[in-house]
Amino acid sequence: MSRWWQYQKERFPLAGYLPLMAMFGFSSISFSLHLYNPYASFSDIGVLQVVVAILSTTFWFMLMRIADEHKDFEEDSKFRPYRPVQRGLVKLKELRFIGAFLILAQMGMSILIDWRMLGFFALVCIWFGLMTMEFGIGKWLKKRHTIYLISHMMIMPFIELYGTAIEWLPRGGGFSIGILLFMVSSLCDGTVIEVGRKLRAPENEEYGVDTYTQIWGPKRAMVVWLVCLTISSITTTLAGFQIGVGWHIMAALLVLYIYAFFVAIKFTKKPTAKNAKIFKVLPGVWMLVMHAGLGLLSFFV
Repeated sequence: MSRWWQYQKERFPLAGYLPLMAMFGFSSISFSLHLYNPYASFSDIGVLQVVVAILSTTFWFMLMRIADEHKDFEEDSKFRPYRPVQRGLVKLKELRFIGAFLILAQMGMSILIDWRMLGFFALVCIWFGLMTMEFGIGKWLKKRHTIYLISHMMIMPFIELYGTAIEWLPRGGGFSIGILLFMVSSLCDGTVIEVGRKLRAPENEEYGVDTYTQIWGPKRAMVVWLVCLTISSITTTLAGFQIGVGWHIMAALLVLYIYAFFVAIKFTKKPTAKNAKIFKVLPGVWMLVMHAGLGLLSFFV
């Protein structure tokens, strides 16, 4: 058991992921509910729906990590032999067994909510499968970093669609412009996380390991990250207006955005390891605040 505890610490730290996944899943249910009933209270939230949304979200992120271990195995063995799979702490066969269990568990949870949820589950599965196979054009994609980024982040809105459907499908609701904005907001938020986690100081770059600071250079990488942050804030605010909390979200995100802008400028001027540390935390905080705004604010305003 200790080796699995060590694996999660290195590759899927639950202490950091679970709060994000909890807010991610809860906001899907809450946002969908408030689109239907602007005066909804906490007592109107279905406990089973929230539990399934949180578990499903967590399982998908686990599955993406397992998929990464497989598709990056050769590259990691060559350039990152210190990783758990490469040094023999866990085996790919074991990870495949866990992955199969997670998929079966999600199928069961989908049926528990409403058998029609299997259609939304299949949609996420299809995109997940295509991602894992690099859409059959892996070499071409890896040379086109922007397309690669967007194609892989597209799974985020599909997960959000599944999450919201947990609430609206059983009650006979339907897809709406609000759900679409929520999905777009999630896509933009995913890019903030993905770009942010691959920002490094020059002294921390590793040979053979692609990061956005290595690909684009610190200045351009900061510009791209700030653009992602800007689009994320706009789409999140627009989604917020759908449930009456747009101005509140705008105010909350503006404070964080101004802070992010200054730390990005600081890193651009002086791309040191010390100045790069913030990017290990800030994207996660952004995601937490964004989903808290869409999932919690509407209960209090």
